[in-house]
Amino acid sequence: MGPMLYFDNGNEAVGAFPLGTLSAVVSGDQIVTLYFGQGSVLHNVVLACADDASDAVAKSLIQALAPMEKFHQKMVTVADDQLSTYLVTGITGITSITPDVAAA
Repeated sequence: MGPMLYFDNGNEAVGAFPLGTLSAVVSGDQIVTLYFGQGSVLHNVVLACADDASDAVAKSLIQALAPMEKFHQKMVTVADDQLSTYLVTGITGITSITPDVAAA
């Protein structure tokens, strides 16, 4: 399963998803969307990025997260707007955390 990936938008919206359920990282137009899920339960987190940085942020996230799958850290903070801490340079905030987008 690997570590839980933690997201906090600073507005009482918090989500944590197992790295092992990350199915896609997609970038474009100053955002990067991370898709999580297994079967019919799907989640996504949309990260805001600096101008013209979404492709670099996506690549940096993939490079940072890929080797973590085999480790068993308890939690990795990817984006925390409340503390202004981000796993990679170029993330400027969290746009949305959507649990089970299929049910929404």
